[in-house]
Amino acid sequence: MVRPRLIPCLLLKNGLIVRSEIFRIHQVIGNPMSTVERFSHWNVDELVLLDISREDFHDLRRDDLQQQYSGSTALNVLREVSKVCFMPLAFGGRIRSLEDIRARLEAGADKCVVNTRAVEEPGFIAEAAKRFGGQCVVVSIDALRHEDGRREVFIRGGREATGLDPAEWAARVEKLGAGEIFLNSVDRDGTAQGYDLELVRKVVRATTIPVIACGGAGRYNQLAPGILEAGASAVSAANLFHFFELSYPFAKKACLEAGIPMRPVKLGGRWFRREPGYAPGAAENKIRARLDAAAKGPSETSAARRKKVSWCAQCVYPTSSAVPLEFDEAGVCMGCRVAKARKAIPASEWTRRREILGKLLERYRSRDGSAYDCVIAVSGGKDSYYLTHVIKNEYGLNPLLATYDANNWTPTGWENLLRMKEVFGADHVIYSPSVGLLKKLNRLAFMVMGDMNWHGHLGIMTAPVRAAAQHGVSLVIYGEHGYMDLGGQFSMDDFQEITYRARLEHFARGYEWNYFLGAEGIAAQDMLFYQYPSDQTLFDQDIRGIYLGNYLNWDAYAHTRLVSEKYGWKPSPVPFERTYRRISNLDDMHENGGHDYLKYIKFGYGRCTDHVCKDIRSGSMTREQGVELVRRYDHVKPSDLERWFKYTGVSEEQFARIADTFRDPRVWSFVDGRWVKDNLWDHEEKGHG
Repeated sequence: MVRPRLIPCLLLKNGLIVRSEIFRIHQVIGNPMSTVERFSHWNVDELVLLDISREDFHDLRRDDLQQQYSGSTALNVLREVSKVCFMPLAFGGRIRSLEDIRARLEAGADKCVVNTRAVEEPGFIAEAAKRFGGQCVVVSIDALRHEDGRREVFIRGGREATGLDPAEWAARVEKLGAGEIFLNSVDRDGTAQGYDLELVRKVVRATTIPVIACGGAGRYNQLAPGILEAGASAVSAANLFHFFELSYPFAKKACLEAGIPMRPVKLGGRWFRREPGYAPGAAENKIRARLDAAAKGPSETSAARRKKVSWCAQCVYPTSSAVPLEFDEAGVCMGCRVAKARKAIPASEWTRRREILGKLLERYRSRDGSAYDCVIAVSGGKDSYYLTHVIKNEYGLNPLLATYDANNWTPTGWENLLRMKEVFGADHVIYSPSVGLLKKLNRLAFMVMGDMNWHGHLGIMTAPVRAAAQHGVSLVIYGEHGYMDLGGQFSMDDFQEITYRARLEHFARGYEWNYFLGAEGIAAQDMLFYQYPSDQTLFDQDIRGIYLGNYLNWDAYAHTRLVSEKYGWKPSPVPFERTYRRISNLDDMHENGGHDYLKYIKFGYGRCTDHVCKDIRSGSMTREQGVELVRRYDHVKPSDLERWFKYTGVSEEQFARIADTFRDPRVWSFVDGRWVKDNLWDHEEKGHG
């Protein structure tokens, strides 16, 4: 018996995985290798990877990530992806010839997905089937439903109409030798409205080969109808699998409970562990190479650089942004687009979201009072106070507060943190690694990835989830989703949650807790605070982490006023050197200082740019005012580095030489013995920003 399949679909655009909506809006999810790895952990039935780039140029945009690929073509990406892909893989995009198919099969694909070329030259399907076998040829059909109900096949990424009827075209490609059809609904793409079941049903009835239904599934219960009601052989989704932890296992569980005889849910495997394995001495070798590069010093930069930097037409974010950021055809970043969509949400919708939140919280409330109702991730900042205020005093839950102690507190930040258990009457657990270990991790991570606060980012996303697992709690609550707030990574309708993949890739740069084992004598027992609960624990205990910003109309300034007046929360009494705000990052002096200065060295902008972009989008600042603030603050070398030099034993000269090796060649050039870069204000003054 051929079992029905559940198939994730990944969209590759210029080297990164993106979220898609109606084939027009694309938001960067992240690294293709780490994404595929996660599906391998989940024993996915099959995988479809579609390259939707307009040009065959692929670039991860960041050189400080652990996972990289050499070269800049789709084949380079495919070869690297195939190393971590433990499931059948169908690869599509830019297939024009039999040679293209051969090259993709040799690079690791099991099948090739053809769309535009099949419509332009139907005989190509027959040639490909004859040469490679029909089982290798998947024809993708992108169908758009017009206002009158008529459905039409589109090509070139949904941009060009063909006049073809989807069902009639499906019957024809079967006769030409295609082995499978990948059917996508253009108008349902990314909407979470469910499949166009009528479309799927018509195509299934017109052909005898397997049909994979895609486009529109945004909830687990929307998958099964594609098979049970429309008759598809398999169902596929793209965005759904980026939003939630263990999304594939839970989606398959929902399909099995609906009566579909799929392969059973299985987590992990003996051949592919969740935690990455690193070659012996990997950290030491990378550090040695970094020190060698630092000793050589910079050389004059060639005029031929990677794509030069440009800036958002509405805020001041550069294309070199460290956050996953996509720009639309008008040059507006997705952070601005999502912020605009958020501002347009009516009061009635925020009321509905509060009701959803209330039901969700009630579901996880301890019925007999024997356990905490939830864990709240807190750092003592304004958001921590507001989170706890909402959960404890508005919804009446009994939370456990959980904090990772990076040992870099400002005096005001530490005071705010310690007062939380008093003003809220809540239990508070603080995870405090040894100072000796923290000094080592500061040094090592700086030399490996140019991020002295790597341990803090990893700890913040690990400690609260560990607390939940240890205390038998299923719900973990964070404030805003940082990458959505800054870069518009998701839609406001996605309700994305915390995931292991995002923790590893975005917060830890792909360097898991075990990467530094052996370096400077670090042992596994030293790194317990950084070890995430197993997938089986997450699944069995139904641990999920939500972002409150998905449910409440988030206003940082209003929240600051509330927690200051009601609970005595204090902002920084002195200005920061690299930004004008005094209400952010009091828990770690280096986040606004030395760590942020490294971001400037690497990517050409800093914390002031982050804050300016938020304030421009909220309407509290003009773009012109923002440009002047960026000009004033982003380049400043902060005094807290002196503390860090003494803390870690790294000299100022060593710091400068090593930091120089991380400069992004899209941003920086070394000319006449000094580093130079393009600046936003220079372009503004010339009238072509």
